[in-house]
Amino acid sequence: MPTNQSLEQHLKRYLYLMVFILLTLCILLTISWDLDWFASISILLPLITLTVLAALKSYRLVTDVLDRFGLQLDALANNESNSWHLAKYQGGRITSLKADFNKLSNKIAKNKRHYIQTEEFVFEFVGMLDLPIVILDPHGLVYFTNQAFLNSLTTPDVAGLTANNLGLIYNQGMWQQHDDSCFEQRFHISSQTFWRAGRSYELLTLFSIEQQLRSNEQQVWQRLIRVLNHEVRNSLTPIYSMSQSLQIMKQQGQISNAPDLASDMLQVIEKRAQHLLDFVASYSAFSQLPAANKQAVTTEQINLRLHALFPQLVIQATEPQHFNVDLGQLEQALINLIKNAFEAGGRSAPTLSWQQHKDKVVIKLLDSGTGITNPENLFVPFYSTKAQGAGIGLVISRELIRNQGGQLQLLANPEGQGTRVLVTLPR
Repeated sequence: MPTNQSLEQHLKRYLYLMVFILLTLCILLTISWDLDWFASISILLPLITLTVLAALKSYRLVTDVLDRFGLQLDALANNESNSWHLAKYQGGRITSLKADFNKLSNKIAKNKRHYIQTEEFVFEFVGMLDLPIVILDPHGLVYFTNQAFLNSLTTPDVAGLTANNLGLIYNQGMWQQHDDSCFEQRFHISSQTFWRAGRSYELLTLFSIEQQLRSNEQQVWQRLIRVLNHEVRNSLTPIYSMSQSLQIMKQQGQISNAPDLASDMLQVIEKRAQHLLDFVASYSAFSQLPAANKQAVTTEQINLRLHALFPQLVIQATEPQHFNVDLGQLEQALINLIKNAFEAGGRSAPTLSWQQHKDKVVIKLLDSGTGITNPENLFVPFYSTKAQGAGIGLVISRELIRNQGGQLQLLANPEGQGTRVLVTLPR
C-alpha cells in the first residue's frame, strides 16, 4: 500500500534495520564464544562504529545524488545544457543517466528552435495580412500589431497603450469597441487566447462591419439597377423607335404635315423616351465601374486640371504630394463633389486643400452653402434635393473613391455654415 513516507525515511528505516541485525549477530557471537564484557565491548564497539559510519555514508551518497539530480533538472529547465552536476561519477548507471539527459536536452532544444521558428513565421504572416490584428500581453498592454491595425487607428503611436486606451473593452465574455474608440470605423472583434512562455496572451482580430455593409449595399443596388435597366430599356426602346418612325413618315409626306395634337404628342413621347433612356444609362454606370488603374500622380497635376475646370475654386497651396490613384476616376468623383459645392450656394467660393495623415492622403473640400439638410439620405440612389437632380452623383462619387480603397465623408462645416467633404485615399 502506498504511504506518505519520504525516500529519506525509507532509507533510514533500512539502515536502522541493517545496524540492528549486525548488532544482534555480534551479541550472539560474543555470547556463544563466552567472552567477558571487556572483550565483548572491544569487539562490538569497532564493528558498530564502522557499521554506523558506513550507513551514514551510504545515506549521504544517495541524498547527494538526488540533490545533484535536482540541480541538473533545474539547469535543464533554465536552458543550461552545458553543465553536468554528476561529473564525479564516471561509470555505471550515472554515465547512462548522463546520456539520457543529453538526449532530453537536445530534444528540448530542438523543440524550442521549432517553436521559435513557428512563432516567427506566425508573427510575419500576421504582419502581412490586410486584416487588423493586435496581440495583448497579460497586463492588457499592446504587445504586437500589424500594419493593417495601425492603418485603422486615428492615433499614430500605440506604444505603452492598453486595450482600454484604444477603446476596446471586455464585456460579458467578449471584446467590444467603445463609442469613443481610436478607430476610424466600426469592427466586429474575434478573440483567441494563447500561451507564450507560461503567460496568457490575447489575440484580437478586427472584422470591418462597415466594409461588409458597403459590399452588401453595393450588391443590392447593382442588382436593382440591372433590373431597372433591363425592364425600362425593353419598354422605352420600341416606343422611342416608333415615335422616330412616325416623325420620319410625316417628313416624307406619308402623314399630313398639318400641325395637330397627335404630332405634338409624338414629339413629347420621343423626347421623354430619350430622356428616360439617358437616365437609365447614367444609373447603369453605377453597376459597371471598372477596376481602378492606379498610377503615380502628384497633387499639382490634379490641382491644375481642377483649376482649368473650375477657375473660381480656391485651391490652397501646399507642398506637392505623391501617391498612386486612378486619375480618371478620382477626377470624376472630385468634379461631382466640387459641382455640388458650387451649386450649394454660399457667399464665397468653395475651398480645396490637401493633407497627409500617416500613409494616407486627405482631400478637404469646404463650402459655405446651405449645408446638409437630410444626412440620412445622402447616399441613397434616386434621392436628390435638387429640382432636376438624378440622385446619382454622390453615390457614384463614393463608389469611385471606394473603388480605389478610399473613403468619402460628408460632414457639417465645423467653422460655420456649409459642408465639409473629406476624401481619404491610400498613398
